[in-house]
Amino acid sequence: MEQRGVQTGYFLAISLLLSALFYFFASNWPVLDRWEKIGVSAAVLVLFYLFSYVASLVWKRHSFLSNWLLVAGGLAFGLSVALVGQIYNSHADSYMLFVVWLIPNLLFAIFTRYQPFYVISYVLAHLALGFFLDPTVVHVTHEQEWWYMVFWLIALGNILLFYLTSTRKLQSRPIYYLSFLVFSVSLFWSAFVDAYGALPELLYLFIGALLFVVFLKWRPHRGMLMVTASLLALFLFAKFFSFMLEHYSEGFFLLALLAAGGIVWGAVVGINWLRKESAHQKSKWVPFFQEAFTVFVTTIAALIGAISLTGLLALLFEEKVAAYCLFFLSLVGFLAPVLIVEKINTTVRYTLLTMGYMLGVGSSLYLEGFYWVLFLAALLYAWKSVKGVPARLLTQFAFLLVLYFKLITWDVPEATVLLIVFVFQLAMYYVKSLPAVLQNSSLIYALLALLALTERHFDSLAGNVLVNVGFFVFTTYLLYQTLRQKGKTAFGIVLAFWFAFLLMKYYDLLWSLLHKSFSLFLLSVVFFGASYWLERRIKAEWATPKPALFTQRALILVPVILLQFAMTGYQVYNSETILSKGTSVKLELAPVDPRSLLQGDYVRLRYTISTLENEGFPSGKKIRVVLKKQDDHLYNYGGYYELDGQWNKPYTAESSDVVVNGKTLGAEQIEYGIESYFVPEGTGLEFERNAKFATIKVGANGDALLESLSPQ
Repeated sequence: MEQRGVQTGYFLAISLLLSALFYFFASNWPVLDRWEKIGVSAAVLVLFYLFSYVASLVWKRHSFLSNWLLVAGGLAFGLSVALVGQIYNSHADSYMLFVVWLIPNLLFAIFTRYQPFYVISYVLAHLALGFFLDPTVVHVTHEQEWWYMVFWLIALGNILLFYLTSTRKLQSRPIYYLSFLVFSVSLFWSAFVDAYGALPELLYLFIGALLFVVFLKWRPHRGMLMVTASLLALFLFAKFFSFMLEHYSEGFFLLALLAAGGIVWGAVVGINWLRKESAHQKSKWVPFFQEAFTVFVTTIAALIGAISLTGLLALLFEEKVAAYCLFFLSLVGFLAPVLIVEKINTTVRYTLLTMGYMLGVGSSLYLEGFYWVLFLAALLYAWKSVKGVPARLLTQFAFLLVLYFKLITWDVPEATVLLIVFVFQLAMYYVKSLPAVLQNSSLIYALLALLALTERHFDSLAGNVLVNVGFFVFTTYLLYQTLRQKGKTAFGIVLAFWFAFLLMKYYDLLWSLLHKSFSLFLLSVVFFGASYWLERRIKAEWATPKPALFTQRALILVPVILLQFAMTGYQVYNSETILSKGTSVKLELAPVDPRSLLQGDYVRLRYTISTLENEGFPSGKKIRVVLKKQDDHLYNYGGYYELDGQWNKPYTAESSDVVVNGKTLGAEQIEYGIESYFVPEGTGLEFERNAKFATIKVGANGDALLESLSPQ
């Protein structure tokens, strides 16, 4: 266990170091000038790869450390590219940033076949695609047919990856699961695109049903079957909800209640038939079918039934009377039969239980008085009486939901409520008699409450520091504890919250990114030191590891590393050329102040030349726009542009004209790559109030670079 603790310590130390760099670059520290920032970026890359190489030679029994430092170098390259974009005011979170970041990491994945590089490349490819489709700086408009095609292209690309990984032509279990999940979600969203009539919906239902059968009978897989069933249930519920809004009436709700009952009856008949058939066939996929089908039917029928009953009573009675009816119906009509009648069909049991909880939670939160206490007592009795894990998971969720919101409405401070939930769920996590699933769910709720507590802004600085430091120390302790107990699921849960905490602190405004960066760097040093000390005191022999990637593939890795420096160098050279040799142009603007994912605070800009009135452009076309100098020395749209090699009208260049490259966004909108101006953290509002004009440099080829903002 101590050896695994050493590995975990080094892993956390490297993660903290990367987080420190991430925060430092995003802070846009004004003390450093342009070249000093570039030097820091290059030095970080050199040190990561140098340490990875040295570790492969010196710590041969720790090949994992060399490999992780190599991965950290690949991640640090993306931070360096983001920093260069910040220095020269390139687009915030531009898709090209992720494309450039992807290229060397993908080469690392191909040449080393190291799983972290596969996952990083997969994530970067989808981030690039996401920011290309939906940029943060500008708004791009597309037709619904275009979005439908995009969702299908994403789905087809991921199903291809799923096929390659499932047939082991591509060896990567993480990509195997990720590709199926993204495929399913993309296909799901395609069903809601308003194009081609009912085709998207029917096609999704057909493919969803086909996948259900595939993962049920031909290639049984419980996880993928549950994902498919859950998305199908969500789709049907969404369609029911849209129909409800369109046909809101007593007749509709009565029909919906009958439909919910019919769904449950059909499920019971189907499962009974299946049991009779399976008694002879002894098919292994029958238990999978029963489990997935029960969840699927329970979810759909309970949602439709609960909403329909609520809507019907709301139409027939006053709000208060309807709430009382729903509350007592939840206890007497739905929970009581489940708790009293022992021999009841599983599908019917879970449908009644789910409906009872839905109605009980909603009505008890609405009603005043102590009805919620009565409902909590019923939940405790249900927890004791119904032993099934799914029922207890549902009971636990309903109990915490009512407890949290009712305590809040009773003016109990939210911090106190979160602390109560944390202590309560942590105590449940340590109850050894509970099944592992329930222990892990309790751990999730406990950490979720504690994480929410770190987002509370207390009156005193000491209170904020205590809560945040407490979360970090406690989760770090849990990491080593779950590692010692060899609980992979619990370890994964804690690790996810540990990283979520670091990510959420990026948006926490109580402390600057610069101070967070220094603190994380010191923590990284502490973790490195503690791991090294623990390693020195271990007397047991280490297992002989595989050689480090640098040892096996040095001749291939070095060119890829040099490619990273070349790509960064070219970006710097191109930007410096525009700054030194480009034509200076002053434009009028109107800024907005958001924050970039990787590059920190920036001012989002729009120009008078961003809109060419009375023009209708297709989206995504390259365009060259002529700027003419006005009497007030400002430049503005000169009335001429070149699209697809054709000028809108005959154009004769004048000596003072400047031609700038752009890209159409649809309608009258154009972007020029100068729509974001990065500023030191916390100064965005000042720039927003004072900046009225922008000075840009336009290179000989028409590319533009934003140089400065000014009030006049």
